[in-house]
Amino acid sequence: MQYDRRMGPSVRAALLAGFAVVFALWLLWGYQLVRSLRQIEQNVTSVHETYVRGEQTLSKIRTNVLLGSIYLRDALIDGATPRRESYRDELMRLRSEVETLVASYVAAVSSQDERDHWERLQTELADYWASRDVAFTDQAKTPNEAAALLRDRVVPKRETVLQILDQLAALQDVANARHQQEIDVLYRQVRTRLLTMGAGTLVVALMVAVMASRHVNRLQREIERQRRIERDNREDLERLSARLVDVQEQERRTLARELHDEVGQALTAAKMDIGIALRAELEPRVRSALEEARDLSDQTLRSVRDMSQLLHPSALDDFGLPATLTAYLRNFAHRTGIRAQLAETMETRLAPDIEMCVYRIVQEALSNIARHSGATACTVSLNSGGGMLRLIIEDNGRGVGLPANRLSSGRGLGLIGMRERAQALGGTFNIKPRDGGGTIVMVALPLEAATGAPAA
Repeated sequence: MQYDRRMGPSVRAALLAGFAVVFALWLLWGYQLVRSLRQIEQNVTSVHETYVRGEQTLSKIRTNVLLGSIYLRDALIDGATPRRESYRDELMRLRSEVETLVASYVAAVSSQDERDHWERLQTELADYWASRDVAFTDQAKTPNEAAALLRDRVVPKRETVLQILDQLAALQDVANARHQQEIDVLYRQVRTRLLTMGAGTLVVALMVAVMASRHVNRLQREIERQRRIERDNREDLERLSARLVDVQEQERRTLARELHDEVGQALTAAKMDIGIALRAELEPRVRSALEEARDLSDQTLRSVRDMSQLLHPSALDDFGLPATLTAYLRNFAHRTGIRAQLAETMETRLAPDIEMCVYRIVQEALSNIARHSGATACTVSLNSGGGMLRLIIEDNGRGVGLPANRLSSGRGLGLIGMRERAQALGGTFNIKPRDGGGTIVMVALPLEAATGAPAA
């Protein structure tokens, strides 16, 4: 116990700290997991959006460039001035869309190589759109001149723009692959970090579990040791109580025998001597004194016999339990004015220790009835069967109070004594309120109780 008082608080503090650390690590692990997954998700979304936006921009530029070539061809072939203006408007629209897309996309490009290609694309696109202005001059073009213009100026510019678009597409594929590799590296780093944190948390959790298990085992051993000590102490107290009761009964038997044999016989002899003296011729004053002495001797002799019966009823050894209880109840009713009767169904004599136990319990119960219950009648029932002896004592008094109240009074000590007497022989003792008022005391004793057990 001294060890537990010194080490208990520190061990509990260590366990609490360990559980707190494990909980904090798990929270940190969960936070890192959510944060890393969110970062990866953002990176993947950003790369995907950038790649899709670049593909859409390049596709739109390629489409507008090809549409511009078609409109230019149609404008050269169709020489009507009204139609040429509509082609000019379409080309201006296509050019405006391309320049807007390129300007907005170039601002978000981070790679210098890719930015250089986009700037080159802007320059070539400007030349490409400028080459189309010659088709809309006021001077009409013959078919041969239109074909030469397309072959010499427009087609080379268009091919250059398309090559730059192909290069940009290739650069975007390379950038997308690089971003995917970066995401893969980030995945591996997150996985490694999470595995490391998880392993560390598991190690700490195992350490805390081992400490908790050792502490619980130590507490369990201490509890078992305390239980063994308490059980041994209880058994020692029961043996001591039984021994004390046995010694008490022996002392009572010895005192009863001394009172009966020595004091009783001496008083009887004195009474006889006084009777002999009264036969002679005596003066009235002497005769009166002798008569008073005889009456006093007779009264003292009755008191000694009553004390001897209270200490140890000789009738219990000579006539058995039912006859002794009948005589005791008759004497009890005469002394207290409380009606008392015995109801018994006994067939054979019981073991001496059982008879003495029942007699003492009845004696203590009736004493409590006379002093505390205010009853006017009581009944003692005694029967045997099924290897058990059952004793029931009932009264019509005030009844029992709370256990705490009973144990705090002298009556509680009497109840404890009755319970110990019953338990010493392996029996049970119960007390409870009686329906309609009063108290019931119930005792059950095994008839197989060892005859050599202490008289309880």
